[in-house]
This record gives sequence, C-alpha cells and structure tokens, in this order.
Amino acid sequence: MRLGVAWMDCQNAYYRAVDPMRAMERRGHEVSWPSDRRGYADVRELDGCDVVHVYRRISQPDVLEHLKQRGIPITYDNDDDSSATPKQSPEYRNRRGLQGASRFAAQIKVARTASVCTTTSEVLADKYRAAGVERVEVIGNYLNPDTERPANRHAGIVIGWIAALEHRADAAHIRLAEALEAVLAKHPEVRVECIGVNLGLSQRYRHDEFVDFKLLPRRIAGFDVGIAPLTDIPFNRSRSDIKVKEYAASGVPWVASPVGPYAGLGEDQGGILAPDDGWFEALDRLVSSRKERKRLARKARKWAKGQTIDAVAERWERVFAEAASGAARAPAVAVSK
Repeated sequence: MRLGVAWMDCQNAYYRAVDPMRAMERRGHEVSWPSDRRGYADVRELDGCDVVHVYRRISQPDVLEHLKQRGIPITYDNDDDSSATPKQSPEYRNRRGLQGASRFAAQIKVARTASVCTTTSEVLADKYRAAGVERVEVIGNYLNPDTERPANRHAGIVIGWIAALEHRADAAHIRLAEALEAVLAKHPEVRVECIGVNLGLSQRYRHDEFVDFKLLPRRIAGFDVGIAPLTDIPFNRSRSDIKVKEYAASGVPWVASPVGPYAGLGEDQGGILAPDDGWFEALDRLVSSRKERKRLARKARKWAKGQTIDAVAERWERVFAEAASGAARAPAVAVSK
C-alpha cells in the first residue's frame, strides 16, 4: 500500500502517527510523509495514496475535502478525551463548555467520514460509537523499537516523573508533594526530578517545564524510580499505559495508581501499584532496597521487550488495508458546495 499521514504537532503524535507509519515501512509499505515537520500535509503530497492516516488534525479542512473529492479514504485517530479535561489543566478553558463542545463536534465529524477511527481505550471508543462513529478500533500505545536508551550512571537515588500539566489534578488529589517531601526527609540520598508539573519541593529537587520528546529517554535513564500517579476521574480512565512502558524500557522500576490503564499491572511489569494514601510507603519500599529495585528493573525490561509498536503492527496494517479495500469498492463521492 501507499500510505499518507498528517498529524497534530504534539508528543503523542509519535505513538499514534509517526511510529505506526515507520512500522508500515518496515513491513514493506510506502509512506508519503508531510514535508512540514509539524505534521501538516500538502494536498499534493497525498495524491495517489491508498489511505491517509490523520491524527487529531481537524484544522486542515482543505486537505480533508481534497481527499474526499479524490475518493482517497482516511483513517482518523484521536487518543484524547478533551471533553473531560480536569480544571487544573491550562487547557481547561479551551476544552470545556461551548468551545470544548464545538471542538469535540469537529472531531466527531471527521471521525464519521473516516473508514476507520482508531483510539487507545475502550472508554474513548465507546464515546465515539455513542456519537455515531460506526467503525472504531482500539490499539494502545507502544514503544519505538529503534529508540536509544543509554545508561545514565549517577550518585544517589532519583525519583522521576514525566507529567503533562493536566497531571496537576493528580498531584493535588494524591498529595504527592507531601509524600515526596517525607521520602526526602527520611532518605538524604534521594533527589526528585519532575518534567512538566512543578511540585515545588523544598529540597534536592529539579524541575524542567519542558523536555523535547526525543530527549526524554536519556532523562528517564537517569531515574531510579519512575512514578505515574492518577486520580480516578473520567479523563484518566481513557489514558494509555505508555508512561510505565517508557520507564520499563529503560529498566526503571515504577510506582503507579491502580486507575485506568494501570489497573491490573504490577510486579510482572516491573512496578508497584499504590493507593492514594499509600504513596509514601510504596516509594519508601523501593528507595530502601536496592535489591528490590534491581529485581523489578529486570522484570520491567523483560516486559518492555514485548511492548514495541512491531507487536501491534499487523493490527495497524489491517486497519489501513480495510480502509483501502473499502475505497476500492466505492466510487469517489462528489462534495456539494
């Protein structure tokens, strides 16, 4: 197949657009990549494609209209339940209320025109189906097998968190800063690093507002324990488990909440699940035992080896083949002006 792709410029585009298409190339398919690095596609770049995969991109109606006129089918992916954005997120005003409803309606409109809509969870899939999207396929987020994950030897013990700003709600509900301050007070060898959310800890603390996606594996490699706290709210129930997969791929044992994508995970995947009131105890357990960290690190690496995008490449390929075959049977549809 000849595949085209266009995406919204955000870090999740790697999991939902870039990495699946690279997997298709490894399986022998031709991919037409946007010349614009931000994922914008010129209509001329997509002519002749059997299928075009669109990730979140609803701001290119001219491209979508062009594809429809040419009879080129699309698959549409959205992995984000923007309508459930928590109030603590800086995006809350843009995603809720009338503006949020308008955005969701635009997403549904594109999803309905797609041959197949793909997403990361059954929670989101059910939401799209309820809105009238007939064909929805759930494919989770997986790791890029080509990512370099260098070792990062360092003194002391680092607890690390990669957290977009909507995770402020999780930190507040779980009282994460309080638990971490207690760990720092008990263990002078411990440091905490946060990328995204700023917990404002009082000692041995580093905060980076943003780190480029391609540099994150190097930072994760400097963690001795990775954390993934989630509070039980609708927004989090539709998340994927990619954060703990990224930790695991670098051999970093992790602590997560038993919520949404992490429910059912545990020691076999290299981590510990902690209830809202159990974060100090879980972190104290790992910080106190190098042997325990090494044991879980081995399990984490073993699990992560089977969690690359190639493990689900055949499923992505079937989605694109389904869209292509449907287009072959259906004539091009004229668009009324």
